[in-house]
Amino acid sequence: MRPILFSIGSTGISAFFFMIMIASLSATWLAIRLAKREGLSEIIILDLAIIAIIASMIGARVFHVAIEAPDYYWEKPIRVFYFWQGGFVSLGAFTFTAFSWLIYLRKRGANIAQYLDLTANVAPVIIFFVRLGCLLTGCCYGKPAAHWPHVIFTNPSSTAYLMKHGNIPLHPTQIYFMLNAVVMLVVLMLARKYRKFYGHVGAIFLMYEGVSRFFIEFLRGDEDRGIYFNGLVSTGQIVMVLFFTAGLLMWLWLRKNRISV
Repeated sequence: MRPILFSIGSTGISAFFFMIMIASLSATWLAIRLAKREGLSEIIILDLAIIAIIASMIGARVFHVAIEAPDYYWEKPIRVFYFWQGGFVSLGAFTFTAFSWLIYLRKRGANIAQYLDLTANVAPVIIFFVRLGCLLTGCCYGKPAAHWPHVIFTNPSSTAYLMKHGNIPLHPTQIYFMLNAVVMLVVLMLARKYRKFYGHVGAIFLMYEGVSRFFIEFLRGDEDRGIYFNGLVSTGQIVMVLFFTAGLLMWLWLRKNRISV
């Protein structure tokens, strides 16, 4: 793990924020390539990328403040703006970005289902690099593991170490998420190739992410993200149930009222 990826002079560059930058650039590049093949507006793609950067940062921060550490920020509200100290939740990023995109696409009069298919195709790229940032930072870590595979965080600056999980074998949940993102990318590209109606890929993304992340969450050890019903389910699992339900309803509705490809 390497929370500070490298330094420029006396300024340390956060591994997490660097990976967010790589994720944004990589996803935008792929989205533009796919847009060109389909005759979609590159301007809209660039707008969506800018919206995603802003909305995801705000959403990720809001979820962190509201769910993971409300008492800490209530004690001293100005801490909400100390974003350079970390504290972001991916579910908030996805939620705020999705709603912002829907509002923008509706105002532009664009085919929402068609553009959501495209953004769903590039979502695994974002997930992969963001989780790589989590691995380097030592956040979103797993429960103690008694066998291989496992990862041990030894850097005192890593989140796992600070939360007293340092030097303990933990499930490498960040790597599980990364591997899952690779498989998801392949599945969604195949879905795009054989889709029958616009919205097909977006619906599959919601259902795939809902199911796969729901089960990976069982191995997460960062309980500060919100655990309910005596540890039975996490905030992430509750949201993933909503993801799957939304994807299923989206699939059924669009299949019935399909706009053929």
